[in-house]
Amino acid sequence: MRRSTAVMPPKYAMTLMSVILAGFAVIGVANLIKVSHTPEGLTLASAVVSCCYVLQMAHCSPSARRRLQVVNRRFPWTLALQALLSLSPVFFLGHQSGALAGFLAGACTVLLRAKLAYALFGVINVAVLLTALGTGDDLFTAAFMVLSCASIGLITTALSRLVDLVTELHRRREESAWVAVSRERVRFTQDLHDLFSYSLSAITLKTELANRLIGKDDAQARQELSESLAITRAALADVRTVVHGRRSLRLLDEVELSKRVLDSAGIEMTTEGDFRHIEPRVGHVLAVVLREAVTNMLRHSRAARCRITLATRCDGQLRQLELTVANDGVSGPAADGPHAAAESQHGGSGLEHMAARAGQVGGSLRTESVDGWFVLIVRVPALRPPAAPPVTVATSPTTFEHLSSGPEHGR
Repeated sequence: MRRSTAVMPPKYAMTLMSVILAGFAVIGVANLIKVSHTPEGLTLASAVVSCCYVLQMAHCSPSARRRLQVVNRRFPWTLALQALLSLSPVFFLGHQSGALAGFLAGACTVLLRAKLAYALFGVINVAVLLTALGTGDDLFTAAFMVLSCASIGLITTALSRLVDLVTELHRRREESAWVAVSRERVRFTQDLHDLFSYSLSAITLKTELANRLIGKDDAQARQELSESLAITRAALADVRTVVHGRRSLRLLDEVELSKRVLDSAGIEMTTEGDFRHIEPRVGHVLAVVLREAVTNMLRHSRAARCRITLATRCDGQLRQLELTVANDGVSGPAADGPHAAAESQHGGSGLEHMAARAGQVGGSLRTESVDGWFVLIVRVPALRPPAAPPVTVATSPTTFEHLSSGPEHGR
């Protein structure tokens, strides 16, 4: 079984930083107590170090720092307060603390811009050195104070960056999870739409036809009910594949099913082209578009004839498959233009859905209305040369004036 990579939770990172900084704070209190054995000195040292620790945690915590940035719009006054508290032991006890100076140096690198932050980082360390020498410490002790200040400042900076990175990582992971869930929801919705909008339309159509045929042509009624049952079983099988994300349609199967459904509706359907040798991903998209087009034709038009054509169009090195679905169901206001026809036959969102499907493989969709024919044209890249390529034609504007006349449209 594969192990998942463990990621430090933000709360754990914050706890780790608070414990380490608390350890440095204790060291700071101990250093101040060494130079003052009075209860007042102990109280003062503990109060100063505690206040600096609280300010340091506020500066290093991502959530607290965001709130402070809203308050400190011009200058981080909390940093100024921390600087004052860090210098107070020099005035009241005649001694300094490397831990407090290190906290201050680390806070500068966290709150301020890079150039200013590291300039102040160096100034603080120089000030620690000069203060140590000025208060009577030897060179070795002064060097130790500078080393403590610089080390604690860098450790504080590193811990703060660690908390920031862990917090950002978890935020990104939550966003990625949300995006993944949203994509899966969209996929599931699209697949259910593709499946049930067509299947239910086909089942309704065949059931109504069978109901009309009962008592007139019982054999044909049984045939329609049998096909309706087959569509129902296929839909149930598709539901299982949709749930597991393995559903894939074949264009050839969709053409054959469309022919049976349109025959039941009394719509004469003709085909042209080779629908067999198509790359599976492209074939799935074309099958979905064909299913949507036929569904909307059954719902929103009074077509008597339908023509489905698949061809390959070449434009230099670019090869595209062009699927054309045309029907003579445009009448009345819908015949005034392509947009009116689109609204008539697709109810507004159908074209958007099909265009989105074509766009998944870098394709495009357009519609035309010519002499009472509504024409839907989908072009997608031919991702892989088929074993037996469809009919190849030169690239040119497609017209369908020939669709509305002549007996060649019969089956």
